[in-house]
Amino acid sequence: MSIDHPLGARDPASAPAPERAPAPAEPTPPERAPDPAPLASTPAPIEEPAASHRLLLLMLGLIVGWGLLMQRFGSTANIYAVMGPFALSVVLVVVALASSKLVVWLRPNARAILSGVGVGVAMTLVTYPAYALLRSLIPPIEPYVASLYASAHQTTLGEALPWTLAIIIAEELLWRGALLYVLARRVPPALAILISVATYAVAQFGTGSWIVMLLALVCGTLWTLQRHLTRSLLSPLISHLIWTPVVILFFPVTGV
Repeated sequence: MSIDHPLGARDPASAPAPERAPAPAEPTPPERAPDPAPLASTPAPIEEPAASHRLLLLMLGLIVGWGLLMQRFGSTANIYAVMGPFALSVVLVVVALASSKLVVWLRPNARAILSGVGVGVAMTLVTYPAYALLRSLIPPIEPYVASLYASAHQTTLGEALPWTLAIIIAEELLWRGALLYVLARRVPPALAILISVATYAVAQFGTGSWIVMLLALVCGTLWTLQRHLTRSLLSPLISHLIWTPVVILFFPVTGV
């Protein structure tokens, strides 16, 4: 005969075992934050050495072509019709290869604009007394310079000016832009500047004129130093766009 437990309680031995609580899940490690994007003002470098080598060869090829075409100066009725289209092709090549860098190099800022205008105006104002001094020291230079102007003025101003602007832009993109950039990645900055200036002067010597080469050497040095010091291609471009049309097309030194 069994005796019921008071209050109807069950025998502990016959009660089912309590269920175990599930083990806590291991914490998930936090996701790694993505690397910050590069600054937009930093030009994308040419990663592959082979690409840099090919680009350098291409730039040198354009420079050789420039010098060869400059040999037509004085022997053709319109040098602008020869150099202008070639200058446009140079612009297109450089834009196609370095468009992202050109956005940075030509970005407007107060330093680039003010230095470009200041140097361009100063160069223009100094050119006339400098030529007057040179003419007084070397009188036979006057007819020689007059013959250079005659070769440069064999077409109308309306036709010469647009081609002149295209030539100026091409020279800056080639010598102070792409060439200087590629050289600076391979040699010290001083040597890169020297090579850029030297090749610029030699290419202009295709005219056969030592005066043109000397001008290219002086102006090229100033514009390349502008490019180096301001870290902007806009500064020398502005100076070049001021000096060349004024001195070569609008107000020749022989007429002052």
